[in-house]
Amino acid sequence: MKFPAQQTPLALSFDPLARAREHVILIIDADEIRQQRLASLVTLAGMRAFVANNIYQAFERYLQEHFQPHIILLGQQEEAANPLFPRFYQRLIQDLRRETPIMPLANLHLPDGNLLMADETMSSVTHRVSKAASRFLHVLWEYLPDAQFSLIPPEHALVLDKLPEWGLAPRIARKRRSSSQHFQQQLKAARRTLSAEQWELLLPDVGLAQFRTDESLIAEKFTIPPEYTTCLCRAVMFADPIQPVEQINKWIENIDAEILQRATLIFLMQRVPKMIGQDLTLRTLLTTLANEINALRDEKMVEWKRLEDGSFVVVFYSTLFSYGLMGASGPSCFVWQTTFEKVLELGKVRQHWQVQEIECSAQTHTGHCVFHLKPA
Repeated sequence: MKFPAQQTPLALSFDPLARAREHVILIIDADEIRQQRLASLVTLAGMRAFVANNIYQAFERYLQEHFQPHIILLGQQEEAANPLFPRFYQRLIQDLRRETPIMPLANLHLPDGNLLMADETMSSVTHRVSKAASRFLHVLWEYLPDAQFSLIPPEHALVLDKLPEWGLAPRIARKRRSSSQHFQQQLKAARRTLSAEQWELLLPDVGLAQFRTDESLIAEKFTIPPEYTTCLCRAVMFADPIQPVEQINKWIENIDAEILQRATLIFLMQRVPKMIGQDLTLRTLLTTLANEINALRDEKMVEWKRLEDGSFVVVFYSTLFSYGLMGASGPSCFVWQTTFEKVLELGKVRQHWQVQEIECSAQTHTGHCVFHLKPA
């Protein structure tokens, strides 16, 4: 099957952190619940948040990290009355040679930190933008008009137009929770990937401050909102903004050490090619991978289909790692891309298949991502 050129990126020809570089937001808010929800929302909108509880922390971080905020979100007006605030603001003017707008947060209420959510009351097929998040973004965009992107649900997308033809039915996550154990593995892998200082700073910057210590994890099996995986993924990328995809690969290698390389899975993957042909090998690998991911979601969120030309499509519904992410300028499911390549490598069929993400929710805002595997 042939896909339109714009849906078939052969290489990473865009900066995955472009919006984060262009739209840096300083959040000064002593209300840590609101602060963390804001940090998550800003992250999912593709921007970069730096968080501080007060002006002292904000000024200290600025002096240490030399970030260039395009706006300050101010939680408490008394912070502006602090004698240190005018010194900080004057320093920004001196360094940046421009005034930085200040947006007060006094009347802002956010029920959570999600942006693009699975909500059956709004749609059973695609994700929809949170109403509270939409209101906040429209106010923010009055200060940062260049940061705008469309919040209107798409009328046409591959998952809407082609999946039914292939016998696949688009759907959204009903449970909206994923495996706590899997998320803990992701956190452990991130801790090994980031420096100690990055761990302490970046998790709060993406709305995950509560997970800086292992004790904060909840013991129940399925408790993690899926947007947490996206925010953690962005934190890993922020740790090396020059080579964010390479940083993701390091992270996935560490997760693989916990998940993909379990003895039983390796045994299956390494021996199947000796028994069956390449086509059936890939079917087995995709079934194994789908079952693993579906178990982590506690519902069927991954499907695959063999097309008439011998290629395969794999659909991640309400996809992890880019769940809630919007405004991307290119396919952004780097985790799944790396995972596919690792699975094919373990199955000893890497040289026989090419993997491409042909539609990404971070661009279409449907909530779903589609990969195409074709013979090399």
